[in-house]
Amino acid sequence: MKKFSVLLIILSMLSCESKKEKEEKFLKDFQEQAKEIRKNQIDLFLNATPKYFSAKTIQGKTFNSQEYKGKNLVILIYDKSYLKKSESYDMAEEYNTLYNEFKNNAEFIGIVEGFIENEKELKDYLSHSTVLFDQIDNTKSYGKSEKLNYNIFCSPAKIVIDVNGKVIYSSCGGGNITEITQKLDSIKTAAH
Repeated sequence: MKKFSVLLIILSMLSCESKKEKEEKFLKDFQEQAKEIRKNQIDLFLNATPKYFSAKTIQGKTFNSQEYKGKNLVILIYDKSYLKKSESYDMAEEYNTLYNEFKNNAEFIGIVEGFIENEKELKDYLSHSTVLFDQIDNTKSYGKSEKLNYNIFCSPAKIVIDVNGKVIYSSCGGGNITEITQKLDSIKTAAH
């Protein structure tokens, strides 16, 4: 009986040690993955200088942010559900107002995000969209991951990058374009 008890104690010690090693390995792997994600992340916070990124637009063109070096760039990020007008909010109208007023002073790109069951679902949302500028499909589904990795976790989001490549405006929320309009007006005034 004593031998059996000693054997159980030894086995349980080995089991605990093995469990601890597994936890440490898992934590180390997780930290390495997080580090890799941060390294590849596009920083769109205020005062950041985002690294260049490239992706196919829904229209099939290639968008490369490096081509907009020396130009003002407006990045609008939104969930696919905002493509359809709701009773309380028409994001497309809001963003088209900005686009029509400032398209001569800044380039515009939209980034559609969110989870979709399949491509048909996204096409349905897009068929209701009246957005006037190019858009990038950054949605994800069971068999598809997001193409772009950025540090904006709200929707809709509005980002303005100036001619020097610096984020000069970054905000979240819809229904109010006063602040971004003021920022774009200041760019427009400075250009003249």
